[in-house]
Amino acid sequence: MMLNEFVGNDTVKYELSKAMASEAFPHALIIEGAKGTGKKTLAGIIASYCVCLSDEDKPCGRCAGCVKALHKCHPDIFVIDGTQPGALSIENVRKIRSDAFIMPNEAPKKAYLILDCDKMLAPAQNALLKILEEPPLNVVFVLTVSSANILLQTVRSRSRIYTLYPPDKEEAAAYLEKRYPEINPGELNNHAALCGGNIGAAITGIEGGGEEAAALAEEMLHAVVKRRSYDLLLLTTRLSSSREFAAKSIDMLLGLSGEAIRASAGLDVTSEAAKAASEKLTLERLYKLADNIEKAREVLKSNVNLNFFGTWLCAQLLG
Repeated sequence: MMLNEFVGNDTVKYELSKAMASEAFPHALIIEGAKGTGKKTLAGIIASYCVCLSDEDKPCGRCAGCVKALHKCHPDIFVIDGTQPGALSIENVRKIRSDAFIMPNEAPKKAYLILDCDKMLAPAQNALLKILEEPPLNVVFVLTVSSANILLQTVRSRSRIYTLYPPDKEEAAAYLEKRYPEINPGELNNHAALCGGNIGAAITGIEGGGEEAAALAEEMLHAVVKRRSYDLLLLTTRLSSSREFAAKSIDMLLGLSGEAIRASAGLDVTSEAAKAASEKLTLERLYKLADNIEKAREVLKSNVNLNFFGTWLCAQLLG
């Protein structure tokens, strides 16, 4: 995917395209945004720019560098997955720092994609800061995170920050129609609307049969807003049907909480449940709700007993 194919976020695309065309490209970028807004996709486009061998219109998508980047086999693109144990440790960051001073194998620049930095501890961030302060000329660092505020101010000050938002429902639906030409457009429109334009969440729903999970997430949010503890308990116990269904439902609920925060800030959203939450809950309460949902995602990954998870989650959502 090239930059002009990235859906929505026109301001971000304009700023990046100007930087790419002028060759005055930042050595460090932070891409922030909710899950499913395209942070990893955009990071991949930036990596393609770094290894593109064309003299103009980078990334071209046609040269050997871009083709290797597309197939995730370029020797000058390094991906660090922050969800993997130890990936963001201070020891690993020091290895990245040392490796960055080695010349690229075959590309104009080396790209380090440090993904999902939400849990990068301060010592590791400080280790990274040393190379951000005096970076090699031919290296670009791209960090993705749900919110740049999670990172140290010193790291933020030495990076260009780009904030991603879900595209509007129409743009999301148009993208889904191209990706899934075999699916009825009306069904794709429904997925786009349920996910508030969040393409990642919509894809999860389509490929994983997430309509039931999306509907349950909306019901849970309504119950939270109205403080109906018994109704919420009945809803959360439905998560015990399967771990996969529980994970999808939690992801959908997290997306709705993000939409509610956006609505509270005066931005347009398509989810009626999110709009209602933004009108009834304070911004502080919405942030706390999102934090508790994120905590629930982590608990679910720890192989918790699903029969107890629903009861625990009910208390977290109302806390």
